[in-house]
Amino acid sequence: MNADNVADLSRLHGEARKQALEWNYQRFNHRKYLSSDPLQFVYEFQKPEDAEIAAWVAAAMAYGRVSAIQKALTDLNRRWENQPHAFLTQASRPEQEKALSGFVYRWTRAPELLSHLRGWQALQHQEPVHLRLKNSSTPNYREALIPILADLREAEGNPGHLCPDPSAGSACKRLAMWLRWMVRKDEIDPGIWSDHLSPAKLWVPLDTHMFRIAKQLRLTRRKNPDAEAARRITAAFARICPRDPVRYDFAITRLGMGTES
Repeated sequence: MNADNVADLSRLHGEARKQALEWNYQRFNHRKYLSSDPLQFVYEFQKPEDAEIAAWVAAAMAYGRVSAIQKALTDLNRRWENQPHAFLTQASRPEQEKALSGFVYRWTRAPELLSHLRGWQALQHQEPVHLRLKNSSTPNYREALIPILADLREAEGNPGHLCPDPSAGSACKRLAMWLRWMVRKDEIDPGIWSDHLSPAKLWVPLDTHMFRIAKQLRLTRRKNPDAEAARRITAAFARICPRDPVRYDFAITRLGMGTES
């Protein structure tokens, strides 16, 4: 069943809405649409250990205009010479500081970025993040991330806004998007950890754009795109697709943008 825009989708319910969501998934979930998404940066790396780091930093810097994000990521890739894993595991801290010296993207500066990257590597050295998520007894990965990211912030200095706290009231859109990339595997999401983790425990990457769409679809009555709104919207999508509640995230946001097929 076709739904060419959010207004069309909002008029559908039950099985008809699920069919329309699936139709749009098949329509938009193709690599050609990644030019408008920071995720394309991750696909520049073939080795999983490189792609993990690329995803971690690309999601953290996914704020602002896409063209500006891409420019910043290209600059970063030049600085670590297309080898993010070697940069973190083989270069000394002074060498890393020299390589990142002068890096600026909006309010992200080199010290915060290096703390974010070195904190990631400290976690990976201690116990791989995907194993900590897998072994967590929490009902979802948002809650599982709380102690993991607390450890990261203590490991190598404060990464500031690059590493939000899931225990606070924010929707943590960039963390949710990062986990979607890591856990789901299809033509859009690379699923680097798909053999270890379950899409059922993800949450919707909620920003103002997705929140506006969710309000139009009457998935939430919340006034702000906060953590509770993300929880309710995820629960609504879970009723449609329990094993993969964020399956339609990429496609539905493209539908909301009016992307042409």
